[in-house]
Amino acid sequence: MDNPSFTQLLKLKGLFVTNARLQVLNVLTNAGAPLTIENIAKRSKEDLPVSTLYRVIADLLDVNLVNTFSSPDQKLMVELSEDMNEHHHHHLYCESCEKVLDVDLDVEMEKMIDNLIAKIEKTQGIEIKKHSFEMYGKCNEPGKHVN
Repeated sequence: MDNPSFTQLLKLKGLFVTNARLQVLNVLTNAGAPLTIENIAKRSKEDLPVSTLYRVIADLLDVNLVNTFSSPDQKLMVELSEDMNEHHHHHLYCESCEKVLDVDLDVEMEKMIDNLIAKIEKTQGIEIKKHSFEMYGKCNEPGKHVN
């Protein structure tokens, strides 16, 4: 998605178009994987303060343009939302490299998860709006998955 599309999207979501918001969306689009706030700051073309990035991420989260989750070491991870990615995926966190990798499950596994969610909704009386599935491990080649 190019800047004009991001500009239209931000306006559509009721947000002012700011350079910081455009930078974050561009960085996340180009990354293709979840990033920490610090990695977003490093990859942005302009020197954006971390405090600004936290505010931008909060704004984008409020309008469902990004998702966040915590890594095992409690770092905030940010990625484009499913609305932006257009596909559901899960995460594999390599503790050796401190890198999050996107993992797509096959159709049969996703169906099993959906059936489980439906069963949980029915037994608990709660409508589940979304779910996440994270896996954690260490690779055999530390540094293999560079941020």
